[in-house]
Amino acid sequence: MVKIENLCLDMGAFKLNGVNLEIARGACHAIVGPTGSGKTLLLETIIGIQKIKSGRVVIGGKDVTALSPSLRNISYVPQDICLFPHMKVIDNIMYGVKVRKIDPAPLKPFIDELIEFLNISAILERYPAGLSGGEKQRAAIVRALAARPDLMILDEPFSAIDSALREDARRLLKELSASHAITSLIVTHDIDEAYFLADEISVLISGSIVQSGERDDIYNYPKNHAAAEFLGVRNIYDALVVKVFEKSIEAALDSGRSINITCGCARSKFAAGQKIKCAVRSEAVYILKEGTDFFDKINCFDASIQKIYTRGKMHTVICALAGGIKIEIDIHDAAFNKLKLALEKKIKISINPDNIFMVN
Repeated sequence: MVKIENLCLDMGAFKLNGVNLEIARGACHAIVGPTGSGKTLLLETIIGIQKIKSGRVVIGGKDVTALSPSLRNISYVPQDICLFPHMKVIDNIMYGVKVRKIDPAPLKPFIDELIEFLNISAILERYPAGLSGGEKQRAAIVRALAARPDLMILDEPFSAIDSALREDARRLLKELSASHAITSLIVTHDIDEAYFLADEISVLISGSIVQSGERDDIYNYPKNHAAAEFLGVRNIYDALVVKVFEKSIEAALDSGRSINITCGCARSKFAAGQKIKCAVRSEAVYILKEGTDFFDKINCFDASIQKIYTRGKMHTVICALAGGIKIEIDIHDAAFNKLKLALEKKIKISINPDNIFMVN
């Protein structure tokens, strides 16, 4: 168990404002946030490089706030990996064990298992200069885990390797974490990486954690505007509550368009005339087949295609609704081609009320 309690630090341009964080034993937690949000500063305070103003760092049930980095039983995999160039891979792996003066004999079966799992047996006698980026990455992870740390911290762990190797490395780390119950903290600005690897995610913006929770909750229900934008939500709108029902509301967008939003206990949370912000992910907006009837359908709108951006097998279609409201839609290549989408084409779109959420 790792606990960060009310962590505060002021370095002028960079601050941490009462950060609280908890990582269960064997879980992977990701800290995400834009550049300059304080991710690296938070990492350095947990490691013990930066002296905090107030708060506590508890690792493995022990308060380590006043301890030096070498006494915290934390391993660290930095962005640039940092294998010692004058040491063979096996010596790099055993370095932490040697420096901490730990008897290597009890650890040997575990280290051998890691070496086999990450498939680096063939490079143990080689020097880092002769390794590929992926080999260096795997060797660095084994080195980080060799001394059985209470917490492994990874700072942008796969930014130094190419995209093809990156996916393989992510899968290996996820499988390794699951099979060996490794407690880990990943600091990244890559949202896809965080969603893939982590059990829980915290969003750090301007030195404060604005939202923390299970991966799916963070993805589906960002709580505020800043978090939603960073997490890739492009469709965020101001609206005014028009009608309140038992489990839903009807709201008017700035253009006057009405939209229905599912909301449990709606009567206790909303009132007619209340201003709100609502949002929907671009992949949760659907383009209907030509000829589809709007009759008795909720949240269906006429739109025209303004722009199309292509990224491999995915397309982002930017549409304009009546009244000038823009909406972005992500659609797979197969559906894009089947619908014969093109610039200025008139289309009909649909949004499930369950897929719309509120942001503060």
